[in-house]
Parts: sequence; C-alpha cells; structure tokens
Amino acid sequence: MDAHLFRRLCEDLVPALIGARIEKIYQVAEDIITFSVYGLGKIQKREGQAGYAFEDKKYYLTYKGGKDSVLFLGTTKVASGEEPPAFVMRLRKYLSGKHIKRVAANWIERKIYFEVNGAWFLIDLRNGIELLFDCPLDVFPPCQEVQKDENAYLAYALSYSISPSLFNKDFSQYFPELAIVLTEKNPEIWRSYPVLTPLLRKTLSLLENEEQIALYADLQFGGGDVFVYTINQRNLKLNQSVENTPLNFAQQTDKFLVSPWKMPQPLLKTMGFQTQVHELAFENAIDAFAYIGDMLLAKIQKETKALSIKQLQASIKRLTKLELKLAEEEERLTRLVNMKEQALILQANLYQFKQEEQAEKVSVYNMHGEEVTINLDKSKTIRENMENFFHAAGRGERGLTHLIIRKQQVEQEKQALLDEMWQENASAGIKLTNQKKKEKIQEDYGLLGKITNNKRFATKDEKVVVKKNKENKKKFPKEVQVFRSSDGFMILRGRDTKGNGLALKMASPYDIWVHIAEGASAHVIIKRDHAKQEVSPLTMQEAGALALLKSWVKGQEKGTVQYSYAKNIRLMKNASAGLVHVDKSEGTYSVIIDPSIEDKLRLAE
Repeated sequence: MDAHLFRRLCEDLVPALIGARIEKIYQVAEDIITFSVYGLGKIQKREGQAGYAFEDKKYYLTYKGGKDSVLFLGTTKVASGEEPPAFVMRLRKYLSGKHIKRVAANWIERKIYFEVNGAWFLIDLRNGIELLFDCPLDVFPPCQEVQKDENAYLAYALSYSISPSLFNKDFSQYFPELAIVLTEKNPEIWRSYPVLTPLLRKTLSLLENEEQIALYADLQFGGGDVFVYTINQRNLKLNQSVENTPLNFAQQTDKFLVSPWKMPQPLLKTMGFQTQVHELAFENAIDAFAYIGDMLLAKIQKETKALSIKQLQASIKRLTKLELKLAEEEERLTRLVNMKEQALILQANLYQFKQEEQAEKVSVYNMHGEEVTINLDKSKTIRENMENFFHAAGRGERGLTHLIIRKQQVEQEKQALLDEMWQENASAGIKLTNQKKKEKIQEDYGLLGKITNNKRFATKDEKVVVKKNKENKKKFPKEVQVFRSSDGFMILRGRDTKGNGLALKMASPYDIWVHIAEGASAHVIIKRDHAKQEVSPLTMQEAGALALLKSWVKGQEKGTVQYSYAKNIRLMKNASAGLVHVDKSEGTYSVIIDPSIEDKLRLAE
C-alpha cells in the first residue's frame, strides 16, 4: 500500500477505533486476519473534524498480508470453517473482549500500534501482526495517562496520534521542493525523503506542470477524494444495492486498485488496467477500502465455498461407503439371528437323538409340522450345534441393536451434510456451463414471451391434464410434492435434496425446469404432454412462486427465477441429490411471491 494512501486511511480510521471493543479474531485465509470490533458508533469526534457516521453494529477490521498488503474496515464476515491456528488463539487470549484505549500510527512505515487493557499489538503492513508484551515506550510513554471526559469517553487529546504529523505545516523535513523532485536524477532520493513513493514519482512524471503543483500541494495539506479503479464485467455502481454488491458478483478475473489521487490513464495501462476500467471516487478512505475489501473477501468466500463443497462431497462419499459396509454387516447379523429358528427346531426334537450323537445334517419337523433339513457341524454333537445356534443368534441380536443405532447416526450425519451443501451459495446449487448465452433479467418474461395480466382459460388438452393429475398423484414418492396449476398443468417440486433429484429424474426432456436465478431453491418441474404443448404465462408465474417459496427469498414480495427445458439440466456426477449442471438457460423472469399459492395448488394427499 502506498504511504500516502495509508496516511489517508489512518486519518479516517484511527480516530474511529478509539474506545471500540475487540470481540473476536478470525483467520479467514492464509495471511488474512480479521478483528470483529463493536462500538464504533459511540466515539467522540475531535473538534473541527467531520468524523464518520458509524452504525451501532459490529464491524470487521481485516488485515491482508503478503505482497499486496491492505487494511480495511467493513461489515462483511467470512469464516474459514477451520480450527484457528495457535497465533490466532493467542491473540484471542489477550485481546478478545477488551477495549482499544489508544492508537498510534506511523504512515510512512505503514505501522499501527494498539493499546488495549493490559496488552499491546502491532499491525505492520510489511511484516504482519505482532503481539507485544511490553509497552512500546517510544509510542506510548508510560507516564502519559489516558483521561476520560465527562461522558466517560476516552479523551482524544491523548488517545491517538498519527506521525509524521503535518498539522504544524512544516513540510520541509518530509517533502523537498517540487523542483528538486522533478530535476533530481538520483533514483535513491526516496531514502532521504520516504514520502517520494514509486507511485508518486511515476504519477508526477506523467502530469502537466500545473497538475504536478496541485497534487504535490494536496499531499502536503491532506484531504481530497480516494479513487478506486476496477476491472469487471458488471460496471458496479457507487450506490450499491443487494443486486449490485461485490460479494454476489466478484470473480477471479476482477482487479482493483486504490489510489489517493486520480491516476493518469497511461500509468493505469502499465499496471494492467487497459480495458473496461471503472473509476469510483470516495470522499473518505474508509468507504473506499471497504468497497475493495468486499471484493477481496468475495473472492476468498468463493474459494472457501468451492473448497467446502469438495470437502462435503468427500465426506458424503465416505458416509455412502460406510452405509454399504453397514448394509453388508446387517445382512450377516440377520443370518445369525435367523439361526435361532433352527436352534428352536433342534430343541423341540432333541429327544429323538442320543446325547453324544453327531451328524452332518438332520431331517426334523418344525412347529408347523413341515419336514426341514438342518445342516450341522459334524465335529460337534447335535446338542452342541443347538447351543451354537442359540449363541450365534444372541450375538446377532445384540449386534443388530447397535447396528441400527449406528445406521441412524450415519443417516443423520449424511443428511446434515446434504442440507449444508444445499444451503451453500448459488455456485453450490447451480453451475452454469454456458455463461456467454446468459440473458439479462427481464421483468415478467415467460417461456413463450412477455407475460400479460390476461388470464387464459384452459384448452381441451389442458382439461385432460387436470383429469390425469388425480390419477397420476399416486405415482410420485413422498419426497416430491405435486401441484396443479390454475390452467391444469401438473407441477412437481422437490420436498428436500432427495426430492429434487427424484423430480428431475421424473421429468421428460420437453418438460420445463424452474429454479431461483441466484441461489439455492427447490427444483420445480412443469409437466407437459408433448414438446409442442404451450405453457401458459400464469402457470409459469405459479411455478416460479413455488420455487421461490423454497428458497432464501421466500419472505420477500418478489424474486427472479430462471427456466429451461429439462433436457438441458444434468445431475452432477458424484454429488448429492439435487445438484445440477445447467447446459443452457432459456432466460429469467420476475415473479410475485404469493405465500398462499402452495395451499391453493397442492393436490390432496
């Protein structure tokens, strides 16, 4: 991170952290550590400072190390799902639940020191995070007591510092004369003046004289906008909405750059921003870094989700193999239990044989008077064979008791994994394989064109479908819910993950598949009699509502679904039931969610 950019961030961020409480520390990925902090909305502002309007909620201060190190404050939490390493546990031990008393930042060295109750820690953008057990005397003198004002807030006069401080307007020791900067041929000048960062020197070399003077003066007096440059396919806007948040749309091909000044176009091109560059201007560094922070966390989240899906699939595969082994064991134990019947038959006919009599097999009568042949171990007596049968049956009964409990545990564990996979984000439930042909969302768009508000009466063919619905209801398993649309079309919906897979298997190639456009939902199938049968707009709306009522948007007034022909939907190989590939999407349309539609359309059980 450029020193001037870090200075802007410190000027906005450091005062905001005073008095905040550190709740927990996470390591969301390698070299990325997040501190959850609370109380940013209750800080006292320094006189003459506009301050930042924080909401009364939890924020996340995230540090990313490595070559492109960055520090940002946002509201997005991404958990790794893994056990935290020893270093993070150590940070939690000394920092969790404690308030930040003082903060000191050195923007040239890219360091921020924090004092909490009885502990200190350092965020160094170049070298990482360090827990300090001794007070850094050059930063927080021990004689300097932190005072509180009448409202019990930490007094800002002693609570934070940003150095080197330029409030005294003495810039000479940090900023040389601009003429010296422009004419100096010594490439090592930055050693004497660290503020002459590589990014600044490159920028100045590409500006006109007046622009050079203005930029150099702005850096000395502070202030100005912070600029964010992105490369993506969606032209994200500054006023974000749920549909426009980077978390939903960030991809691995996206790039971003934050700058404390407006970047010259030639310099942007040399940094890889050649085409489709979007420029956003922010009034403060907190918003700017929160924006690119969300994009950064989105990438991490998608990588974590992909890894999580693979882990879930591996666990499900392991449990499936275990279920097969348990089934084999159940079969073996059942054979042992069945030996009890042979033991009882021998017991009832034991009087016919001598005490020490041995045989390879005997023919006796069972309780129903039928003659049966029982194979024996000829090395043992008939009585000993009977006792062995009773003993084996007892072992089988005891084994089956434990086996049934174990099977239930495995089934519950597997179902929990399937539910977890089902509730992952859109990439877990649906993987589009034909992105180039994906159409833009259009309001009220049905399978056969624009949906009108005119209700269409059922045709003769559709009335036949209504009659068949009741007859066909018995053909569907309990995991598949059956509905009948207002126009007489049969609609299938998966009740759970297993039901989604069954519904897809029951679909004909020309049937219509409906699913939420972004996210996880039930799979809905509109049954058709033949490939040329017209599906009414009303049925499309009702099928869409049934899909959305089994999704994360069920509580909203409206949602968007996508649709395709069932022949374009393929179940994912070696994955849990219900996960599919969409080879081709026919489009999307908007649906008004009517919570009562399930009761209106559901066929009687």
